[in-house]
Amino acid sequence: MKGTTLRSLRQWHHYIGVFLAPAILFFAFSGLIQVLGWQDQRNPPPAGWVSAIAGIHKHQMLPKPRPAEPARKPAGARPAGDDDHDHGGLSPLKIFALLVAIGLFTTTLIGLTIALGTRNLRRPALIALGLGIVVPVALLIV
Repeated sequence: MKGTTLRSLRQWHHYIGVFLAPAILFFAFSGLIQVLGWQDQRNPPPAGWVSAIAGIHKHQMLPKPRPAEPARKPAGARPAGDDDHDHGGLSPLKIFALLVAIGLFTTTLIGLTIALGTRNLRRPALIALGLGIVVPVALLIV
């Protein structure tokens, strides 16, 4: 490949990466919450922000408020939407998934630091970063 083609590819990679960085950070963090099963807690129920993040991660929308559950349920009854997955233990794959989420989050922050530290590309990178925050939020609200 010619030098100008590689330079052009690097610039596209730079701007696309900065634009996608907020989404990557969000999904790495929300994926960590999913792996830990925080959104599935029943007693006590998850915090509102955990439910909101899980709803966006899993369904690309904010969760709708749930109706209040009855105080007592028959023995052996499970709440609607419960699944048979064990969210308690840390299996080797869960540990790997947690490490992937942490690694993705960390390397994205490092990439943003490098991208915003490049003087001659800082202004367009800040614009791409701003758009990477505003566009998904606007799409969520619409």
